[in-house]
Amino acid sequence: MSRTVLVTGARGKTGREVVARLRRRPGLVVREGSSQPGAAVPFSWDDPGTWPDAVKDVDAVYLMRPDVPEAPEHVAGLVDLNPAAHVVLLSEQGAGSLAAGHWARRVEDAVTGRAAGWTVLRPSWFHQVLTDPRFYRDDIRAGRVFRLPSGGAPIAWVDARDIAAVAVAVLLSPLDHHGREYTITGPAALPVRAVAAELSAHLGVAVRADDPPAEQGLEGLDPWLRDILADLYDRVRAGGFAPLSPDVERITGRRPTSMGEFIAAHLEEWR
Repeated sequence: MSRTVLVTGARGKTGREVVARLRRRPGLVVREGSSQPGAAVPFSWDDPGTWPDAVKDVDAVYLMRPDVPEAPEHVAGLVDLNPAAHVVLLSEQGAGSLAAGHWARRVEDAVTGRAAGWTVLRPSWFHQVLTDPRFYRDDIRAGRVFRLPSGGAPIAWVDARDIAAVAVAVLLSPLDHHGREYTITGPAALPVRAVAAELSAHLGVAVRADDPPAEQGLEGLDPWLRDILADLYDRVRAGGFAPLSPDVERITGRRPTSMGEFIAAHLEEWR
């Protein structure tokens, strides 16, 4: 008997990798939920009318947390439509230690307090932000600078493909991972200057590290996003994204991708 899995954010950094891996597995029906035009399964957090059909009769959900103020309520509403489905929630490193009223913690609570089966994935910062034009790609490519307000603290950078590999392992054997919380990191915690040095070494040109005050990156943002990012940068500076975890290798059987390996495979993004 086949199982059905809904992947929200199916065209996102981790979602597309989860979809690709699941489609290689026999006996699975994969619903690719996305708000982008032409999506196989229309799904938008901004349109609750798309939720019932997307989640109806699925056995499991890969749930990419929506980064909007209403995320706790949205996630609770989706889970309530099919509370029997096993939910694999993509959260963030350290969310379990946040105050109960914190936005990220409330999103987790919306899953763990409602779904009959659940697993929480808490990744560190993605390698892929370095190749994303919405984040750091263009500064690295045009300005030869990697700019991140971290206060010099290291970050346990992780590849989105390793996150997806863990997610798929959970989705394939949900009973083995029910009620578990996994911290997903790469093999090393690197500060901004070390990432810039890796970029320089592989590109053969100097990439400068810049660690500005957080306020410089918050100007002009709407109040909610400003507060979320200010809190995020505070946690980075406090070392909240530095602890390493063995969960990738323990669950997938292989070591996580290093920053150097990721950079070497994506050099054309910065040339």
